[in-house]
Amino acid sequence: MEQWWWYFWFSIISLFGASLGNWIHRWRNPKCNGKLPPGSMGLPLIGETLSFFVTSNSIDIHPFVAQRMKRYGSLFKTSLAGRPVVVSLDPDFNYFVLQQEDKLVELYYMDSLAKLVHQDDMKNIGGDFHKYFRRVILSHFGHEPLKHKLLSQFEDVINHELQDWSKLPQVDLKHQTASMLFNTASKILMSCVPEENLGHDLSDILQGLMTF
Repeated sequence: MEQWWWYFWFSIISLFGASLGNWIHRWRNPKCNGKLPPGSMGLPLIGETLSFFVTSNSIDIHPFVAQRMKRYGSLFKTSLAGRPVVVSLDPDFNYFVLQQEDKLVELYYMDSLAKLVHQDDMKNIGGDFHKYFRRVILSHFGHEPLKHKLLSQFEDVINHELQDWSKLPQVDLKHQTASMLFNTASKILMSCVPEENLGHDLSDILQGLMTF
């Protein structure tokens, strides 16, 4: 009887170990219709999230990206916040992906954004709307407007902002720059500058959407 129980528990443990090993193998080698780039999926569930969120004082490219770019090249796979991710630092490949929207590539919205704006509405946004939106943006901020009109405006705005910043005891460059860009874009698109500093609010909203 005792020998029977020993075989029973041995079978249970073996089955659990085999299932765990198979799950880890599938985690590290996700299914794909094509060929995935090199990289590491990290630990199960956690992935490489902890390494990604390690802060760095360097103003250069983040160490997480720099290390993997050196090891795997400009295109690599990883796992962040429980999601499989492919990271591309190749401008030619990025341009190709952007050109294939609604063809080979489907636009994806983060869960936080999809919940803020109704999920079904987010799925229905695309195609003609994005083409129209892209044309509007390029007509104001594209290559020709930038070359003939916007560069001089940006120079005036930057000089004015730098003068204001020089009077402050300290400057939060990230927030101040976001505010400056938002106010400049508002002036170009809507011919007005908000009375309140909405750039800070927009920066906080975007930061909230991108939180873990």
